[in-house]
Amino acid sequence: MEDKIYIVIMNLFIYVVLLIVQVLTPKMTRKNIYFGIRIPEEEVCNLELKKIYRIYVMENIFVSIPSIVLLSYWTYVSNSLGVIGLTTFIYIGILFLIYLHANNKMKKLKEKKAWEKTREYIVVDTKFSREKETNISSYWYLIPAIIPILNLIIGLTKQSKLPERIPTNWGFQGNITGYMDTNSFIWYMPLFQIGMVALLFFVHKIIGWSKQEISSKNPKESVRRNIIFRRTWSIYTLVMGIVINLITTLLFFYSLGLIEGSIKVIFSLFFIFIVLIIVSSIVISIKVGQGGSRLKIDKEYEEVSRDDDKYWKLGNSIYYNPEDPALFIEKRFGVGWTVNVGRPLGMFFMILPFIIIALTLILVSQ
Repeated sequence: MEDKIYIVIMNLFIYVVLLIVQVLTPKMTRKNIYFGIRIPEEEVCNLELKKIYRIYVMENIFVSIPSIVLLSYWTYVSNSLGVIGLTTFIYIGILFLIYLHANNKMKKLKEKKAWEKTREYIVVDTKFSREKETNISSYWYLIPAIIPILNLIIGLTKQSKLPERIPTNWGFQGNITGYMDTNSFIWYMPLFQIGMVALLFFVHKIIGWSKQEISSKNPKESVRRNIIFRRTWSIYTLVMGIVINLITTLLFFYSLGLIEGSIKVIFSLFFIFIVLIIVSSIVISIKVGQGGSRLKIDKEYEEVSRDDDKYWKLGNSIYYNPEDPALFIEKRFGVGWTVNVGRPLGMFFMILPFIIIALTLILVSQ
């Protein structure tokens, strides 16, 4: 009973975070992109845009309250781990539908105002992606990569002194709920950590590879902002990788009996880390903005970009342009990058997460 309540509380925390991010995302994107639609710079303060945003916030709140109540109840009465994960994705889908509604309003407003007739241009700096200062050095990832190697060495060294099976799962009350063969666990945790480092290193490389948008009126200032933006997220990704491996190392050592204490302390540290990761990412997104567009730098900055809405599909969330050689590009809604599904490899990267999610839900529901 108590474990069910804890699970509902954890899911409730996730729902609230998703709702906050959903409401704040329009404040993180480039100023000349509103709900995924490019608009002229001089229309940023248009009262009709502000009205669309106010309604968008209200819709998110009023739709989320009953949705969260129903999904939380489903989580509580279900004993399936698959349902716990499924409810989160259902809520994400609900939020996306609300976004699509706002995106559709923006499309109609742009057509009504004939903003698409405004000619704008984009500049691409071919030297930008080759500049060393764009990203931090890849060698920094040796730090999180060394941690699992050391863990594996320590585990193999202590293996002969350990029992055949060791605790690896605990309930919210700190009671042991699962065991694993010692030999398997000694390899499992370091391999998990190596996989995490590999994933974050790939994200680090995407940051460097992704296509940049540079203002034709302020090219030098635009490049400067983009470099700060990419370096900030590159450092954030590295720090996150180091901390994840340190926290999982504590769990690894606790399972091996190398450290003593309460598992609740490790759970608390993990929860604090999750909160810090979420809060810091939101703060960075608001302060820096997409592509560094919201950085407060001395000189006045103006965004100028080409009107490429025709290449964006499904509420301007999917980029499809077979003629664009870029594989990774800036997202239209939010902060970060997405793929060009107009290229075969881009389509593969787009489909892959859904395959992984589906397989994960199937496995945990067995």
